[in-house]
Formats: sequence, C-alpha cells, structure tokens
Amino acid sequence: MKQNNIRQFILDAFEQASVPSIRDHEGRAAFLDGKGDVNFDALELDSLARMELCIYIEVNTGIELTPDQLDKIKSLEGLASALAAYT
Repeated sequence: MKQNNIRQFILDAFEQASVPSIRDHEGRAAFLDGKGDVNFDALELDSLARMELCIYIEVNTGIELTPDQLDKIKSLEGLASALAAYT
C-alpha cells in the first residue's frame, strides 16, 4: 500500500471503529497530506474502539495487530509507519 493509501485507510478504520472525533479533528487533513500527525490521546480511544480498529485492520489487510501492540503506537503517523512496515 502506498503512503497516501495507508493514510486514507487509517482514517477510514477510525471512522469504522466509531471514533467520531477523527471526523472533525483539526489534524485530519494535515495527516492525510503527510504534513501532520494526530496523537491517539487527542482522539480519546476507548478499549472497544481499539479492538474494533484492530479487527478492521486485520479483516481489510490481513495484518494482525493486537490492542496491546496498538497501545505502544502513540499516533496516526506511528500507525501508518507500522502498517507500511508490513507491506
């Protein structure tokens, strides 16, 4: 997957994981353009959203990411880098 495709995939994954704060977050456009990052703390992910995010990633990419692994990733950019390493 190309970086811009990974970025869009991540934003889609967050929306599917019921993280509504991603839709209106000021850093969304900058992240999509590769010019910014959004810390997970700013998105207020709960445990259910983390699990849904991991499931969405696995179902759509085959990349198995556990909630514990996701906890070690601190931002959208970190997740993009982690997913890019698998492709």
